[in-house]
Parts: sequence; structure tokens; C-alpha cells
Amino acid sequence: MRYRQGVWWLLGLILALIVGCQMTTINAAASYTIKPFRMNVDVTRRGDANVTETMTYHFDDDYHGVYNVQDLRGIQGGRLTGVSTRLNDGGMRPARAVDSGDSRYQVSQSNQRLKVKVYRAVSAGDRLQVTYRFHLTGVVTNYADTAELNWKLIGAGWDEPLHNVRLTIQLPTQPVKQLQAWTHGPLTGHTAVQSKTGRVVMTIPENPANTFVESHLLFPTQVTAANPNTRAQNRRAAAQKQEAKLAADANAKRQQQRWLVVGGYVALTVGLVALLAGSYHWMRHHPANRYPHPIPVDHFFDVPGVAPAVAVALLNFRSPDTDALSGELMMAASRHEIKLEPVREKKHDTVRLTKTGTVTNIFLQRAFERLGSLDSFTLRDLKQFAKKDKGSRVSHWFKEWQDQVDEAAEVYQDGDNIAIRQRLLGIAWGLTLVIAAWIGVSALVDPLVFKLSAGLGLVVLFGSWTYISRQRRQIDRNTAEGLVLRNEIGGFRRMLKDIGHFNTAKIGDLILWEQILPYAAAFGLAKQVADKLAIDFGKDVVAGALVAYPLYYPGAFNLSLGDMVQTSIAGAIDTSANFSSPSGGSGGFSGGSSGGFGGGSGGGAF
Repeated sequence: MRYRQGVWWLLGLILALIVGCQMTTINAAASYTIKPFRMNVDVTRRGDANVTETMTYHFDDDYHGVYNVQDLRGIQGGRLTGVSTRLNDGGMRPARAVDSGDSRYQVSQSNQRLKVKVYRAVSAGDRLQVTYRFHLTGVVTNYADTAELNWKLIGAGWDEPLHNVRLTIQLPTQPVKQLQAWTHGPLTGHTAVQSKTGRVVMTIPENPANTFVESHLLFPTQVTAANPNTRAQNRRAAAQKQEAKLAADANAKRQQQRWLVVGGYVALTVGLVALLAGSYHWMRHHPANRYPHPIPVDHFFDVPGVAPAVAVALLNFRSPDTDALSGELMMAASRHEIKLEPVREKKHDTVRLTKTGTVTNIFLQRAFERLGSLDSFTLRDLKQFAKKDKGSRVSHWFKEWQDQVDEAAEVYQDGDNIAIRQRLLGIAWGLTLVIAAWIGVSALVDPLVFKLSAGLGLVVLFGSWTYISRQRRQIDRNTAEGLVLRNEIGGFRRMLKDIGHFNTAKIGDLILWEQILPYAAAFGLAKQVADKLAIDFGKDVVAGALVAYPLYYPGAFNLSLGDMVQTSIAGAIDTSANFSSPSGGSGGFSGGSSGGFGGGSGGGAF
């Protein structure tokens, strides 16, 4: 029984860690995403740039608006030429430079940056598309042997990732035969150099937060022949050498990552095969004990040969609950170990427990030791103690009693078989984790490898869980004696549950039913059994003959003592337990930087 509890505690811990990590991520992130992000740069013959930035915000909370920062360091200046917004599926609306109202903007500018705040109120679930237009001066430098544009198109000032990014630079003439372009940023990006159209297009599935994307272009000076920003020295060879080194470093890093991914995939493949083979070998060489199964009984009318709480634990295969503890207290009262009587204490209805014999229930023993002045205490005393119980002692008494019952139930359980069942469950979860990792790594290797691995992995996973589940169902958790006893207890509980279909007077006399009622309380069925006894025997007869009559029938407080005991003890335990809960062509991006301007650009929402 403790094996099963351990597994559920482990699974609960794993789930709590996953949920906790997810909640931490959610709480740390802003309540919006940006997807897609588009930036079009039209370079003029004077070496200036007309920039159009369009981004779509998806909001999960309420915001007043958004902002954008354009870094002006390294160039000769810039200005905002327009802002427009589109909310959800509405039309595009130009924003106005006014002091109040919605759909307006404010500009703050210095020699180093230009910041635009757009006021457009949004709510959770809204989608806002914003387009900014800038004119930037002096973005191209004409050297003696080449023209150069070196620009961090996306600065490191974006605090949230940008998804589905597409950046386009269009030169003023076409074709541009000696066009070269390099991009520095995430190694997942791609650069397309289109010489015939004089265009460079950069795409990135996702640009992480606070990560710049830098574009470095070399092209003939005739393309920007009217550019006043000129320098007499040569630049082409030095720039190509710089980019060659950055590209070599990036390619070496990609190759290293590739080998790590492939090596990890191979290692996981070998590990998966070894785990499958080893698990099958272990299962073949560790057969479970087999026992004959009794013929199932529908209804059983004899009192079980174990205490009520043990009967509950055996039947449910888990530690007993407060209903079972109440049943045990009812049994103790019937055996004259304790006396239960209703009392009114400071305008509160409660039950007084008085020791009248040797108490065998460990929970009661601890309660009398702590609260039982003159061998007596009330359930209100217990609940008041639980409220101040910083050490969770009432909860510990309950756990100590559960352990006592579990130990008594384990006599009828096969510990070796239970261990095998838990080992099989561990194998299934181990295979699940390894296959999930194997499929995840395969996605980094190749799309075809991913499809094959995912298909095969799911088949193996389904087959493994089906086989292991079937094997576990065939392994008995109980011994031969335990199977018989559990069969009888199951029929006994069904009899109590279906008591309305029987004449209790024909099943046995009230002396027998007085022995049965504590089990009914332990199974949470005391009220319906007691009501049926009153119908079949007559309430007066039951009141006169049943010694434990006050335990199961309403008295002065319109509640049976059993109900009051169950409610009070469950509340005290719950209170105690919760008290202390505490080369310049098309290709991939390079890493590093070639020293372009614009690194401080960014944006977000407010």
C-alpha cells in the first residue's frame, strides 16, 4: 500500500514541478506576444533609408498602448514620418500627434534615439497591428572601393521575443551584380541575397528577447552615387576578411551543435533499445506469484474477519480515511472502550469522549494522552487544539493510525508482487520519458528523421503501455487469503450499499447489526443502514435493543453521534494538516557583430 502511495506522491511532485515551472515562466513574461514582425528598408541614392516597421501584438491583458525606439547613434539623424494602427479586424487608422484621446502618439527625440509612444487602449484577447514609418539619414557610407551599410535592424531593446521575423532591404538600383550581404544574429536565421532585384531578405522563425539582428551589406558605389557621406580609404577587403572570420566561427558553432544533436540522438536510440531489451529481460526473469481466485460474490452477509478500517484499506488499496476512523471509534464505543455522549459547551453542540476501558486505537490513545484530563475530552477540545497545533500533531496522530492500519492490511498483501507492479509502472514512465526525449531530439536532426522517429516512438510507447498495463492487471496484490477476504469485503459493502433491497430483520437480529454498523460507518453508509433497520425492526424496538442507538440516530442536536464524530474529527485533522502549509551570399546568419549602428532599438507595450 505504501508503494502505491509513493508512486502517486512522485507523480504529483513531477506534475507540481512542471506546473510550477510553467507558472514561473508565465508570471515572468509579459502578457503579450509579437507575431509577425516585418521591416522594409528602402535605401535611397543619397544613402538614406525610408523604413517601414509593421508588427502585430497579441494581448493577454489590458494595456494603454505600445512604444517603439529607433536608435540614431552612428548615423546622421532621423525622423518619424507616420504611425498607423489596426485593432483586430478593423480598418487601418492613422495615429495623430495630439495630447489626448485614443489612437494618438507622442515623440521624444534626442541625438541618440527617437522614441514613439502610441496610445491605443487594448484588452485581453485583442490583436493590434502597428506600422511605424521613419526616414533615417546617412545609413550608407561610400568608400573608395565599395559602399557599405552596417545596421542592427533589430536592436537589443526588445524585452519579448519577436516571432516570424522578415527583414527586407531594397537598394535603389537593379540589378546589383557585386552585392554581398551578411547577417549576424540567431543561427536559425537565413539570408537571401537577390542580386537581380537589388534586394536582401532575412528571415528568422523567432528572435529571442534582447537579441540584435545586424545586416552588413557591400555593393558598388554607383548604387548610392548621390551619397554625400563619403570616405577616401578602401574598405572592401577588410570588411570581407572580417565577415569571413565571423562566418567561419558561426559555421564551426553550427557544426558543433550538429554533432551534439546527432550524437545525442544516437545515444538516446541506443539507450532506448537497451531499456526495451533490459526491461523485457527483467520481466521474463521476475515472474509474479500466482494465486487461485475465489468465485466473486455479489452480496456477503457475514461480518468481515478484520477491523472496519482494515476492511476499507484492503478493499480500496489505500490508507483509510476519516470515515474509517469514525467506524473504528464506533467499534470502540460498542466494545465499551470509550463512552460517547452529546454535550453543550459554551453554546456549542459537541460530543464528549470518556475512557471506560483499555483503548486500542492509536489516534484515541494520543488524543487522551494530550487532551484527556480525567480520561475525558470533547471533540470541540480536539478542534480547538488543532487550530493552535503548529506542529500538526493531530494530523500526525491520524497518519500514525493510518500506518497502524496499513501494517495490519499488509499481512494480506504480497509485497513482492506489489514491488513488481511498481517496477513495471516505473519502466513504463521511464520509456515515456526516453521516447519523448528521443522524438524531441530527432526534430533537431532532420524533418524526415523526426517523422520516422515520432511514428515509431508512438507505436513503441502505445505497445509498451498496453503490454505493461495488461501484465500489471494480471499480478495479484493480495495473497491467497487476502483475495478471499477482499472478495468477501467487496460483497459485504455491496450488501450495505444495496440494503434497501433486503429485509434486514431476516438477515440477522439486532445484535448482529450492532456488529455490522461500525463497518457501515467506515464505508460512509451508516445513515442508510440505520434508516433501514428502523423501518424493518421498528424504531422503538431498535431504540430499546440497540445499545449503540445514540451513535447512529439523531438525538437532541438533530444529528447522530456518529455524524458529529465524523464531521468534527475530519475538521480537526484538516485544520491541523493545513496549519503550517508553506561569404556574402545567401545562407545562414553569423554570430558576433560587425559593428553596425542601431543596437539600442527596441519596443514593447505599456
